[in-house]
Amino acid sequence: MALPPAARRDLRLLIGLATVSALGDEVALIALLLRVARGGIASHGWLVAALSIAGALPFVALAGPAGLVVDRVRARPLLVALGVVEALVAAGLGLWHNDVVTVLLMGLLSTAVAFSRPGYSALLPSLVGLENVAPAQSGLQAGGSIALAAGPALGGLLVGAIGQSGPLYLDAVTFLVAAGLTALLRGERAPARADAARERGAMLAGARFIVASPTLRPVVVTVGVLMLSLGAINVSEVFFTTVTLHASALGYGVAGAAFGVGSIAGALLGGRAPHEPARLTRASLSLIAALGFMLLLAGLSVDIAMLWAVLLATGVLVGLVNVLFSVLFSIEAPPEVRGRVFAAASGVFTTGQMGSMVIGGALLSAISPRAIFVLAGAVAAVTVVAVIPLERRFGRRSQGEYRVSSQPPEASGA
Repeated sequence: MALPPAARRDLRLLIGLATVSALGDEVALIALLLRVARGGIASHGWLVAALSIAGALPFVALAGPAGLVVDRVRARPLLVALGVVEALVAAGLGLWHNDVVTVLLMGLLSTAVAFSRPGYSALLPSLVGLENVAPAQSGLQAGGSIALAAGPALGGLLVGAIGQSGPLYLDAVTFLVAAGLTALLRGERAPARADAARERGAMLAGARFIVASPTLRPVVVTVGVLMLSLGAINVSEVFFTTVTLHASALGYGVAGAAFGVGSIAGALLGGRAPHEPARLTRASLSLIAALGFMLLLAGLSVDIAMLWAVLLATGVLVGLVNVLFSVLFSIEAPPEVRGRVFAAASGVFTTGQMGSMVIGGALLSAISPRAIFVLAGAVAAVTVVAVIPLERRFGRRSQGEYRVSSQPPEASGA
């Protein structure tokens, strides 16, 4: 269905602010990592781990409160305020270089993002309508993939040109730009008030809905395992590329670029995603199984050219999966708990990413990088095969256990 002019304008603003903000985040991350690297592994190795934990923990620990706030507060004022907070914290990261302060500020920034990320995800259907979520998510994911591909190179160039603080100040500017563009949106997501009987345990409503949903539950489980697999591969990828396949630094860079180009193409292809939840679930599970096979195939690469080709195809699949499960969550979660559903899923996925760093490091000390690729791919594929029959059995018992009462439709207008 064609978007009305006001919705088309809002979508362009949303894609623009999301892409600019993601690019600023990537640039800032490179600046922080280069700042840490200057201190050396022996003296600053702990700081990498601390920054990783500070950047991930709020998404897990605050999933319930963040989702509840998103569902109880009007979207635009909340997101504008969070953007200003994020800008101030990013500027602080550029201003203060003390290690402890850096970790604390990273935790504060991630706390704000833990609220804003589900906020924007829950706002999208109100801006474009459920029937247009697929093409809208396609544009958002493509913009994010472009930022992910271009950010590291741009960050390195900026650090060399203007120093380590400059990119962090730039990130602060991108947060302000995102806040300003959010204020210009005409659509709005009005807060929904649950009845008093459901207020107890309201923070866990999103998690309960996922557990009871026969369409969301298998996707969350398999994507969580996929995050574990991809994270373990990320730890070993540089060793597999440069040591096992004897690739140059350029070859390693091309491998990352191939994946990035593939993810952009996959996100654009996702604009044709079906609108039916059952079909979206089946398609997502099929793609995750295919991803597992591609990761296994990557581990069997005989040279760097074969790895480039496999990573290009892997990127396409990842881009598609990102769009499909985002569309699935948007249309399946009721408006009154949509923020909590997105936040709960984000907490699961972040837990997988955190666990993958530990598992990847442990595996790398025990087996070869090639074996990690093969093992990770096999685990992802086997998980899908195992989940399908388990879901058929579990779905008969759990379907209908948790249903959210109907609420008035969301406000969508100026």
